[in-house]
Amino acid sequence: MDPEHLHQGGRDHSDSESSDSSHDEHEATPSISPPQMGSIGEAGSNIVAAAGSTATGTCGAKKRRLTSYVWEHFQKVENFIDKHGISQGKRAVCNYCGSDFSCNSNHGTGSTGRHFKNIHKKDLEEGRLGSSGPSGGLSKFKYSKPKMREGLARYVAAAEQPFTFGDDIRFEYFVKNYLNPEFSKVSRNTTRSDCLGAFGKTRKEMITEIKKFDSTISFTSDMWSGINNLGYICVTAHYIDSSWILNKRIIAFRLMEHPHNANQIFQCISGVFREFEIVDKVFSITFDNHTANSAAIELFKVNMTNLRCQFFHMRCVCHIINLVVQDGLESIAPQIKNIRNALLFIATSGVRQQEFDALCKSYNVKPKRMKTDMKIRWNSTFLMLKSCRKHTDVITAFVNAKSNCSLTHSDWIIAFEFMKFLKVFYAATCALSGVRYPTSCLVLNHLYNISFTFNTYRTETNFVAACINMESKFKKYFKDMPKIFIVAAVMDPRIKLDAAQMLLDGISVNLMITLPSLTEVNSLLTNLYASYESKFASTTMATSVTSVPLPSTSSNDPSWSLISKKGKSASARSELVKYLEIERLTENNDLKNFDILDWWKKNERTFPILSIMARDVLTAPVSSVASESAFSAGKRVLDEKRSRLAPDILDCLLCLKDWEDARLGIQKRSAKDEFRDYFSDSDIDGDD
Repeated sequence: MDPEHLHQGGRDHSDSESSDSSHDEHEATPSISPPQMGSIGEAGSNIVAAAGSTATGTCGAKKRRLTSYVWEHFQKVENFIDKHGISQGKRAVCNYCGSDFSCNSNHGTGSTGRHFKNIHKKDLEEGRLGSSGPSGGLSKFKYSKPKMREGLARYVAAAEQPFTFGDDIRFEYFVKNYLNPEFSKVSRNTTRSDCLGAFGKTRKEMITEIKKFDSTISFTSDMWSGINNLGYICVTAHYIDSSWILNKRIIAFRLMEHPHNANQIFQCISGVFREFEIVDKVFSITFDNHTANSAAIELFKVNMTNLRCQFFHMRCVCHIINLVVQDGLESIAPQIKNIRNALLFIATSGVRQQEFDALCKSYNVKPKRMKTDMKIRWNSTFLMLKSCRKHTDVITAFVNAKSNCSLTHSDWIIAFEFMKFLKVFYAATCALSGVRYPTSCLVLNHLYNISFTFNTYRTETNFVAACINMESKFKKYFKDMPKIFIVAAVMDPRIKLDAAQMLLDGISVNLMITLPSLTEVNSLLTNLYASYESKFASTTMATSVTSVPLPSTSSNDPSWSLISKKGKSASARSELVKYLEIERLTENNDLKNFDILDWWKKNERTFPILSIMARDVLTAPVSSVASESAFSAGKRVLDEKRSRLAPDILDCLLCLKDWEDARLGIQKRSAKDEFRDYFSDSDIDGDD
């Protein structure tokens, strides 16, 4: 016998009708099963072992366990179907390439052993076998330097690494010795060029994708000044795709030439629209309250005639809330200042922090690092106060004994009462700053909650001045309620027309203002739906109407013509009317995790035209936080070491990072954790 067919474990007996006819021969090659590959081999041998331990055959003989090393790399398939769809019976199939070989009882393992030894053994030893192959096992991984460079460029952009990352000798040593010996360093300039190439490639793919769907796109935009004292404008696109998933993409982070006036804003943003070929898909733009932004809106309306002007411009609701709360903070500035100074006194000295920790233990409270707020960010002030609730006594005792501060119990009482007052504004800011779920349908609810808080606190002694200032500014922005907030609320099956009117009436009573009546809202909805029906009725009819086909008749048969016309008139009742007649969802419908986009996805066929209208109004974000979040990344990329980064490279890096984060599904749903991480050890999640 050929020595090549010998095996250290003796003879391997495969399936046979009698134990005497089992002559499975084996190649004298040791088993190769690295730790990372072991599970595949074990899975294959376990399948065969399970089959081999069963008593079968006419003689009732048990199959003997397969001991050849080849079964770590092959699996027995009882009824193998080849590429032509023909059954080949029992075959041994390679885990790596899907090749099949005979494994009848009178054949040994010579052919399978030679295949593995000649084709796969070296690749397995050198770690070049990887992802799942066509047979469900492993396929041969081929190292590609161009693919490696593209992947490295995407990682550098997404992880905010310097271009020199791939040129580091320590990184090269790690990859060559532990991942792939064929790797070689990638220079700074090469990585820079690869990032631009990946950016251009992904942008083309995005343009092609956007062209395919019929829905409109909403935008947010804001301006930022970098460490290099140059101004930049960020443009973020929001759209709901064909699967009813809300997407957010930063499509431009451009240098803004001086002066930063309305014309410059219009020219820059409209240029981005043309580059991405989306001029005819623009639904709305959400800006902050800067005067230049409002002036730019008029330029858009004049020069882009296809815009739906009644919904086109939205002011950032979170910016308005910030302005409102800042007015209120002025009324309790002395109490807040005392608390802020006390925390600064503790936090700015390591010795005092240690003494404070010791005092905390004597008061039987947990020692903690004291942190202060940012005066210009009111939500950090809210969290600062919330973080002090369990340490008021120890903070007061420590700072009054160690400093000239005069912190009193009444300071804490007023501050905590105001913190409770601010809770409704904080909840609204967190909810309305979301980017991965619709926010336009939530505005009425939060505006009602804020108006209810004003109505509750305006007669309290410590809140009279705060409420007067805050209410005045709140009314300034919302006495003329943006129509999109009303329409979006009606498109929420939890709210619809009746509840939307209840919210409007409640806000009117609480703030003593006049908001649209039921008749006005109904007229608004009817007119808006009519515009969508006139535009989309013909395109949705063929795909949405699934009527039973009429019997085959001649084209001039009057009876069937009459029936056909009657059928059309019976369905003339508008989708809007049908939708409003459906019972509104209530708490009995398990609304805790309600997904409004999923509801519309399931009912898209029922309301083909109305769903297009719902998609548009639900896409529009009510906050520009999505664009502002890019500035945090901008600060990390355009830092002191990279302050001379070219504008086109900064645009490339920040857009590519956002696109990669979206591809990996790691974009944040909202910005509510921005300061929560800062106060993460401060027990801010407990009860008020």
